[in-house]
Amino acid sequence: METVQFQTFTRPGRSIALAVAALAVAAPAVSAAKPEERVGKPEERVTKPEERAAKPGERVGKPGERVAKPGERAANTEERAAKNEERAATRKERAAERFGGKREAAADGGCEDRVFSRVFQPWNDRGLYTLAPGGDFETQAEGWTLTGPASIATESAPFLLGSELGTGSLELSAGASAVSPKFCVSRGFPSFRFVARSASDEKSVLKVEVVYASGKVKRTGRLTPGADWAPTRKLSLAQGRFKTKRRGSALIQLRFAAVAGTVRMDDVYVDPRYKR
Repeated sequence: METVQFQTFTRPGRSIALAVAALAVAAPAVSAAKPEERVGKPEERVTKPEERAAKPGERVGKPGERVAKPGERAANTEERAAKNEERAATRKERAAERFGGKREAAADGGCEDRVFSRVFQPWNDRGLYTLAPGGDFETQAEGWTLTGPASIATESAPFLLGSELGTGSLELSAGASAVSPKFCVSRGFPSFRFVARSASDEKSVLKVEVVYASGKVKRTGRLTPGADWAPTRKLSLAQGRFKTKRRGSALIQLRFAAVAGTVRMDDVYVDPRYKR
């Protein structure tokens, strides 16, 4: 018959045993990671759920930093662009006031002296323009080359664009053409315009071209004037074809050809872009 011996603990030993048992039960609950957390190494910083990766096109800021939403960023960009345009418009207006009605000499790359004014302002065009050589046709188209049924009519545009009303205009019937004298422009001359009307019962068509110093020709417009005098739209000089340096100058000519009907034209002005 075996004798069972019971091990007895003193009071301090019993307390230690109970503490060890409690730690063994609590350890699994402490060491288990939450489903949404990742357990890292002791020295590694674990990314919290709220510090997730940014979505495509989204920027994640530092903790406590407010990150603009895509819609807000677009609005801010548009606001900045509007402010830049406003500042640019202010600079243009100041430049226009500075150069309005004054003479400009060699500053435009060696071109002759010219007078600039806002001749088309009544039509909401605040550009500063200068008259093309003989462009008012008050000197019988002096310097112009006329071909075919072209002549000076005893009628002028009714608008006071120069110092006084004129008495003549250029008349081109179908098959006629007119080429202006050569005149100096710089890279700051982007466009030109004039006034015209149809002088026939049938539809009138006027082809407008720019002739460059290289001999190349570019058609810049095909106009169908009405029965009443009116300014044409702005026509491009295609200044990229001047083949000059930034502050250089070039000689060009304007060619007008009547394709159909009879056209009368007057007051050919060139825009030197000083309002920009």
